[in-house]
Amino acid sequence: MRLLLIHQNFPGQFRQLAPHLIERGHDLVAICSHGRTIELPLRLFRYPPPQKNEVPRHFGASLWEEALQRAESVAHLVAGLIGEGWKPNCILAHCGWGETLGLAELLPDVPQLLWPELWVRPEHGGYGSDPLKPPVGLPQKLEQVGRNALTRVALDHARGWIVSTQHQARSFPSDLQSIKMHVIHEGIDTEIIAPNPSVSYEVCGITIDRSVPTITFVNRNFERLRGFDFFMRALPFIQKMHPGVRVLVVGDDQPGYAGPPVGGRPLRESILNELNGQLDLGRIHFLGRIPHPQLTALMQASWIHVYLSYPFVLGWSLIEAMACGCCIVGSSGMPVEEVIQDGVEGFLVPMGDIKKLEQRIIALLSSPSLRQQLGVAARLRSLEWSQNVTLPQVTHLIEAL
Repeated sequence: MRLLLIHQNFPGQFRQLAPHLIERGHDLVAICSHGRTIELPLRLFRYPPPQKNEVPRHFGASLWEEALQRAESVAHLVAGLIGEGWKPNCILAHCGWGETLGLAELLPDVPQLLWPELWVRPEHGGYGSDPLKPPVGLPQKLEQVGRNALTRVALDHARGWIVSTQHQARSFPSDLQSIKMHVIHEGIDTEIIAPNPSVSYEVCGITIDRSVPTITFVNRNFERLRGFDFFMRALPFIQKMHPGVRVLVVGDDQPGYAGPPVGGRPLRESILNELNGQLDLGRIHFLGRIPHPQLTALMQASWIHVYLSYPFVLGWSLIEAMACGCCIVGSSGMPVEEVIQDGVEGFLVPMGDIKKLEQRIIALLSSPSLRQQLGVAARLRSLEWSQNVTLPQVTHLIEAL
């Protein structure tokens, strides 16, 4: 089959799927808007990122302006492909940036399979759960009208759509939770992302292996939505009770999913100022964003992996940590409860309950047998999200279309 893959940040959600489809002999063409090297045997076309114009921001007007620019750029690239005699049998695309909006005009008979990810609601920005956010009011209800309208228009042209978890699926209006919706995770490589008792790596001249008491915390961006401040406030007492523990933190200070932090200062800066003099910073290592093999090694050596989130999409890092056999301490509620049962694959604590988080981590640092028990259960549960399970499901759906 000829398959057209569209994702402004390609490969993105197609990280595992694209190589799998190539191995099955499909002819792939991809479209993106970044300049990074892609080491896949396929034809790749790039378009320039949209220009940000001065547009009123009512109901996502700027988002739509950028989406229409992307749609026009992608449509011209696809028209060129058609002109040279290459017409896809199916279009696979993330529809969050509007890139597919013009394709039904060019290819009305070609099925589209889209990844909409989430129907964004106020709670996905922390409203109603984050105590520093105001109660949900009209501004919060209107904030994502433009984004969700963009999703609906894209899905109107689609033969089917895929979301990663049941929690994400339930965010959509009832009319979109139809037979066209399929809940299939992107999957992880559980053969590579697996326990490794002999793992060893170096951080700041210090060798880290399974003998070193280590806590890991991974965010794309440090933000309240993912519990960064909650985690940091637990560290002074944890370090006091367990002075030898090392803390490895992955992520950066860019604005996160919920937007810029209150006051405009990076959250890490604010928290470190708040905790000034209370932390042994020589044993807390902020690593920035790191290559994926290094991230896997971190989690393979970790004694305890902390994953916290207000309701939002489920990060790959949690399932990858489980696949590495990590002992997990997570936040109660969705999305974490979809993969972790409290006391079975890990322990769950309420968001914001610093005392409970401290107690769980300290108890686990002192109990190798309990860490082992939870880590084994987490590894076993992670196999449900193995790409050996998920990729055949997506491939069957594509080939059926």
